[in-house]
Amino acid sequence: MLAVAGSAGAYTFNDIAVEYWAGSGSNKAVVVIDFGQDSSSFGYRWDIGPKYGKDLMDAAAAAGALNYTETDSFVNTISYHRYTNIGQGGYPADWWSYFTSADGKNWVVAGEGYATRELSDGAWDGWAHQTIDWPPVHLPSTPTDFAAEVIEYVEGSGVGKDWISGQPYNDPNCALGRPTLETTGDGWDIPLDQNVPVVPVYTPFRAFEVVTIGNGGRLTVKFNHRIADNENNPYGIDFVVFGNASQIIGAGQAWKNGNPEETTLGGSVLAEPGIVSVSQDGQIWYSFSNGPYADDFAPMAGYEWDEVEDKWTQELDPTRPVDPNLRASDFAGKTLAEMIRAYNGSAGGTGFDLRELAASDYAKLAIDPNTGCRWIQYVRIEDKPDSSATTEIDAIADVSCCGDYRHPYPAGDLNNDCRVDFSDIAVISLHWLDCTWECDRQIKTDAK
Repeated sequence: MLAVAGSAGAYTFNDIAVEYWAGSGSNKAVVVIDFGQDSSSFGYRWDIGPKYGKDLMDAAAAAGALNYTETDSFVNTISYHRYTNIGQGGYPADWWSYFTSADGKNWVVAGEGYATRELSDGAWDGWAHQTIDWPPVHLPSTPTDFAAEVIEYVEGSGVGKDWISGQPYNDPNCALGRPTLETTGDGWDIPLDQNVPVVPVYTPFRAFEVVTIGNGGRLTVKFNHRIADNENNPYGIDFVVFGNASQIIGAGQAWKNGNPEETTLGGSVLAEPGIVSVSQDGQIWYSFSNGPYADDFAPMAGYEWDEVEDKWTQELDPTRPVDPNLRASDFAGKTLAEMIRAYNGSAGGTGFDLRELAASDYAKLAIDPNTGCRWIQYVRIEDKPDSSATTEIDAIADVSCCGDYRHPYPAGDLNNDCRVDFSDIAVISLHWLDCTWECDRQIKTDAK
């Protein structure tokens, strides 16, 4: 028996990053393709059965970028994005083995071929590459709102060093995960051993917090789910890029980790713009060539400020965008506390709306058949060639909204507000006995 490292309980399909779903219906099954270094999973929905493991593979291959070949019901090769024709060498050095699981945690070698393995609702299938030593089937990582994998980092020129540690700003993994909440003192106005909440005038600056693109450089990251151009995304913003741009403080002031109500702002931002491009497959790219730019307005903030208790309170939300109508000039003469309040719960960052791509590029983005939304999964940030600035990146976040990958519409939610309540009953009442197809035949059937 094969076990996947993880929690003691069974997994659900919500615990893993499903690349996409094929088919429709109330029954669900997932196949995990374990390439060894990493894995991807694909979902299948159906109503009328029986359905088999081969149906799952065929549906996933028809619905997206997964491809596979077989001979006499034996899988020969599997391809998905950067993995091409894996398994073509055959046994004993390059082959696939078939596994099944009832809970996604405990896996067994399948006792039958995938063409005769009947699926049940909640079934897990798995294909593991080169299983001579019987490695486990590795589940994809849990879906996360932030970039999860570095695909490429080309260090440009001009990448400096952290003046405190001496470490260069060239660790691309700094761009993964959640944006920084707290940094350290700078050794000038704030002691080095102080923890300092990130604020728009004092953003992440340490080598373990941000990565520098450098002149002529680029950084490519991947999300472990699709970022959708969801109509419910606030302000239409689909994802947010966090750099370390900072708002200029009013003349004669310095941030000393004090009360933000006592710090007055200037009307400009110290930015180091980088060009952002997006892709569905990591091969074909579409650029926001004329902006917005990475490492630009709005500067990051970590926490809300309680103006009554004079203290930092709850974390600001990095998946909530700042109102794109705000500008750095709007805060000239305002206090730092007022700027954070104007963020309205957002952690800042520069928002990007896929619809702001060139119309011809936006039209080329494929539509997810399950959500009806155009989408991307890769983000690339490049040096802006007409600028000597060296862009820094802290994080990239998917915007959260009702109906997104983490907050799907529940069954019975007829008005798409992510809750089932009397509003949905009102919709049913308003349309009770409405009919749009073969209405007379249905009435006769009911009467009979």
